[in-house]
Amino acid sequence: MLRDLLENASVIEIIATFVALGLIIATILCLVYIIFGGISFILSAGNEEKIKRAVHTIRFSIIGLFVSFIAFFIVRFIANLLDIPFELTFSSIVDLMQEIFTSLQ
Repeated sequence: MLRDLLENASVIEIIATFVALGLIIATILCLVYIIFGGISFILSAGNEEKIKRAVHTIRFSIIGLFVSFIAFFIVRFIANLLDIPFELTFSSIVDLMQEIFTSLQ
């Protein structure tokens, strides 16, 4: 998949794919940190400091998810503004995710 992209694609398609991969990685990491924060919250046993750290972990992971999606939309907006043929939609990101997960199996 990535080898074909690097050999046959244009620079814009390569950049779009790496932006999509970055968004996928950011989303997965945010979900992992939300789960980790939730488990830390459950296992805090009423300790105020542990609860505070768990809530901060969840809060910052959600903020990170919003920042990554805002960055995606800013890149698309600037590409449209400068008339760069930057074809990257959520359906292409989902297709890329499915390709990655099927290649891992």
